[in-house]
Amino acid sequence: MALAVLIFAWPDLSVAYRGTPASYPLVTVLFTCAIVAMVVAWPRADSTAPAAPMPRMSAAAIASACIGAAAIAIALYRWTRLMAWLPYGADMLIVIREATRRFLNGHSPYTIYRSYDTTWEMAMPYGPALWGPFVVPQLLRLDFRTVTIAGELFVPMWCAVAASVNASRRRIADAVAWLALLAALALALDVQQFTLIGHTPAYWPLILLFALMTSRSRPVAAACLLGVLIAARTTMVAVVPVFLMGVWRTDRRRLPAVLIALAGAAAIMLGPFVAWDSRGIWDSMVLSYPRVMAAAVWPVLARPGQETIGLTEWLLEHHRESLVVPVQAIAMLGVYAAAWAALARRQRALPWMALALFAFSMTTLYPVHYLYYDVLLLLASAAIADALDAASLGAELAAWSLSLAIVAALVPIAVRVVAPPFPHVSPGALAVDRPLRSGFATTEHDGLREFAWVVGKEARIVLPRSSAAGADIVITARSPFERHQPPQQMTAILNGTLLTEAAIPPGWQEIRIAAPSSAWWIG
Repeated sequence: MALAVLIFAWPDLSVAYRGTPASYPLVTVLFTCAIVAMVVAWPRADSTAPAAPMPRMSAAAIASACIGAAAIAIALYRWTRLMAWLPYGADMLIVIREATRRFLNGHSPYTIYRSYDTTWEMAMPYGPALWGPFVVPQLLRLDFRTVTIAGELFVPMWCAVAASVNASRRRIADAVAWLALLAALALALDVQQFTLIGHTPAYWPLILLFALMTSRSRPVAAACLLGVLIAARTTMVAVVPVFLMGVWRTDRRRLPAVLIALAGAAAIMLGPFVAWDSRGIWDSMVLSYPRVMAAAVWPVLARPGQETIGLTEWLLEHHRESLVVPVQAIAMLGVYAAAWAALARRQRALPWMALALFAFSMTTLYPVHYLYYDVLLLLASAAIADALDAASLGAELAAWSLSLAIVAALVPIAVRVVAPPFPHVSPGALAVDRPLRSGFATTEHDGLREFAWVVGKEARIVLPRSSAAGADIVITARSPFERHQPPQQMTAILNGTLLTEAAIPPGWQEIRIAAPSSAWWIG
């Protein structure tokens, strides 16, 4: 599994360490072979494993826990610094930010948005189970990527738990494998800088809980979670047929209850918004994808050199757009047929659900790399469920909730470490972080101070803060104009909020700008 993650990240690793991109067709083939091999080789439901020794505290268990904690701490620090010093990438988190603000103001979030930090119109294509967790940072004035980082850390934290448990049972090779998987997941997320754009981590903790409920033969609870996942990301619909096959094969008498739970959970999540604004949710969640693909995505992917993992980009580049939907239909039917036969041989359903999601991602109309994270995390979660002893429903929910609370608490702590409440930046300092982000010339010296002239009409300065309290921004600046010339005019905008418009007199000045709490974001 760790190898599959590294193959998936190979294009970005190749650019980072060799300076040249990898062959995407080769990566697609190798990635497919790795996923299929894992699914086919997965132990059967009735396979008998050697009795596990009783867990005991040992040096190996402590070492595994320490190594896992260190890896998570390093990833947390790196991703928090990335969040603090770089703006949102793409527009996924931006549209969620605008939608949650509109939702808290009492309006339907499903509409078209324009924002100060994008130049195009954005629809809100995500279900409430995806954008719902981001209501919390909207209320607390937190950078939305705090939710992203917490979601990114969740499954790796459980990999560390699995490593420690296996080490306590004197299964050192298994513990090493779990630590390798943790490192591979963290490396893939790091090298792809997914933190800058990551919106899907908001529901990643639910993937692990779904795997636990499925592997523990709690199909009704699993169906409820799957319904919520569908209300988060519609691609999860690809999992449903295999899930229902598994219920049919193991306990078909519970199938009606499972269907009711599945449909009911999705309806509870989506129903209020359908009743509120049916046209808006239909246009945003259903019609926006074909519209965006036709206008923006497919024309770009059809150009040589714009490559992705999967079949869709290859078909577009060879002008076979008409084959995209048929290829996806054939791939999905093939996987479902293979899953039906495999479940008849008592193979586990979870790996085949992951394979169905993988086939969908490989042939999707909207081929983006982050779809494969759901596949990899579902496989990792299935393995975690197999590695840990079954417990009562209450105990497993408590452990899941505790781990979620831990990662949620770690991120604000990391923000405080990375960003002070009242930062100070100057030209020439913190060159790696580049607080003078754009619009400035090179740093100069006049014997008393370092400074950089603004070039053009716009300049951007980064001020990472661990507080959203109102504060004055103090800028030491000098106008290029003399006293006999008209004064320079300055407009200051913070996170889209107009702070001031003022005339700057000649000479060095200390300009104090009041910035209310409503203009700041923590992180």
